[in-house]
Amino acid sequence: MKHLLIIACFCSLSLSWSQSKLEMTPQGFAPVEAQTPNKPLEKLMALSKSWAAYYNKNGYDVFDVTDKSLTIGAVKENAYFYRNFGVQYDYNIKYTLKINFTQNQQYVLTFTVNEIYANEVLTQTKISDFYTPNGKLKDDFEEVKPSLESTVNKIIKSYSNYLVN
Repeated sequence: MKHLLIIACFCSLSLSWSQSKLEMTPQGFAPVEAQTPNKPLEKLMALSKSWAAYYNKNGYDVFDVTDKSLTIGAVKENAYFYRNFGVQYDYNIKYTLKINFTQNQQYVLTFTVNEIYANEVLTQTKISDFYTPNGKLKDDFEEVKPSLESTVNKIIKSYSNYLVN
C-alpha cells in the first residue's frame, strides 16, 4: 500500500511539474497543451466545472460548453501589481479559461485577460499597453509581467492538479 501511495504521488508531481509555464507577450498568453489524466471525457468535463466552483469562490461562469470543450470566466483579485514612486498598485482581472480536450488524452488551455480593474473600476488597459510597439516591455511595467505570469500560472497549475487528484 505504501508503495502505491509513493507511485501515485510521483505520477501526480511529475504531471504537475511537466506543465508548461505560460508567458505574457504583447498578444497575451499563448495556449498551452498538456496531458489529461486517464479519465473519461465526461469525468474531465465534470471535474473542470467542479474546479471552477472550487477555485473561484467569489463567482464564475461556465459557458460555451460543447461535448469536448468549455470556457470558464471569473475575476481574480490582486492578479498583478506595479509600483510607481514606491507606491504599490494592485489590479484585479476578469479572465476566461478556455479548455479544449483533444485526441490522444491531451487538452489545450487558453487563458485570456478580458478586463483589468483598479479599485473595482474598469480600466481601459489591455495587455498590449504594457509593451512598446516593437514588443519590448515598457520600463514602468517591469513588475507587471512576473506578477501577472505568477498569478496565471498558479491558476493553470491549480486546474491541472485538480484534474489529476
